[in-house]
Amino acid sequence: MKEKIDYEDFSKVEFKIGVIKECVKHPNADRLLVFQIDVGEEVPRQIISSIAEFYNPEDVIGKRVVVVTNLKKAKFRGMESDGMLVCASLPNDEDVELLTITKDFPGGTTVD
Repeated sequence: MKEKIDYEDFSKVEFKIGVIKECVKHPNADRLLVFQIDVGEEVPRQIISSIAEFYNPEDVIGKRVVVVTNLKKAKFRGMESDGMLVCASLPNDEDVELLTITKDFPGGTTVD
């Protein structure tokens, strides 16, 4: 079990709905997918996620997912990632599922 945090710590995390516009396999990593996601900004955000063994790129286009939008940018195998997809996972990453939204909320909608 992870350490308990205060409400103030949790309130720092910004969750938004993102609409997946594009998704391709990372050119230099079998486990990584490269997403272009509309989170209500002028241009889509690029987010890298290690879920390639669970999803085909063409199967996620158009899905509405939960995104952490206020993480500091990171690089994965030379490509910049600006956020994190929220997923549920079984122990030892036996299975992973993107948290999706079934209603047609627009990209950028706040998740509280």
